Amino acid sequence: MSRIASLVVLAACGSSAPSGEPGDAGRDAAIAIDAAHDAAPRTCGVRTDRRGLTHRTAMVDGIARTYLVYLPGADDPATPAPLVLVFHGYTMSGQDMYDVTQYAALADREHVAVAFPDGQGGPSSLGAPWNVGPDVCPSFEGVTPIATGNDFGFIDAIKADVATDQCLDAAHAFTTGFSMGGYFTHHTACMRDDIAGAAPASGGTHDLASCTGAIKPIIIFHGDSDAVIPTGCDDPDALPVIGREAAATAWARRNGCAMTTTKVTVDGGGCKYFDGCPAHAQVAFCSFDAMGHCWAGGPQSLFGCPAYAKATELEWAFWKQYAW
Repeated sequence: MSRIASLVVLAACGSSAPSGEPGDAGRDAAIAIDAAHDAAPRTCGVRTDRRGLTHRTAMVDGIARTYLVYLPGADDPATPAPLVLVFHGYTMSGQDMYDVTQYAALADREHVAVAFPDGQGGPSSLGAPWNVGPDVCPSFEGVTPIATGNDFGFIDAIKADVATDQCLDAAHAFTTGFSMGGYFTHHTACMRDDIAGAAPASGGTHDLASCTGAIKPIIIFHGDSDAVIPTGCDDPDALPVIGREAAATAWARRNGCAMTTTKVTVDGGGCKYFDGCPAHAQVAFCSFDAMGHCWAGGPQSLFGCPAYAKATELEWAFWKQYAW
């Protein structure tokens, strides 16, 4: 309670001082309330030895789960920061996503906390990494490896741990991911109210019928020459996957957008923004010409395609415009 509010309450309770002026008892009580408030210990941003990139472990349902966290070294731990969770693809790791997304540079510039979780089998595992929800759009192989663990509990554990180092802006937690991490990104947006926006890349999703989370801004990325996950899993203008609605259309329908789009050109492709979306519920789909299964704008590697607009920058600019 602020000091002004304290004085108003005390005056209303029968102070004998002139109107608008607290008596000695009221003034002393107001000072005591203020002092107690100021003395309350801060519970976030209290650990100071884990800035920059750190490797961590959390126990979730009796299983040791590993992840990386990047916290800008120059930021004030007491100032609430947005959080981005970045999920990797099959056989990949959190370290791979740290490398290919180059989120550290953006985090330093924009004052963002970033976490790079490892899938259920650990980094670079051949096991299914994420529990992505049921009956998802299939890969070209016809099988999508789905884990069964408590990945939502893992998210909660990461958020609680990071908050010890850096106070977090609870209204601005975001998810992004590549390939199987893209599938899981769709699922987090579908099921969790604490996710303010999402940016799945080169993945797919289920039909969103089971979603319980609030509507939120979604930007989706996919190369039009992806040989692993059909572009039609996401793109309403691509060759459709039989029996599936493209994820961009499904999100636009769920969010209450019109079914028409306006296209914006980006390096190596274009982004289609659905028209008429409600506030904080914009849906966009970005397609990249002749791009395969990779992170747009990432450094040259097995998972990065540097010739295209940077997905990392596009998604952050999208969230800044539509999620605040």
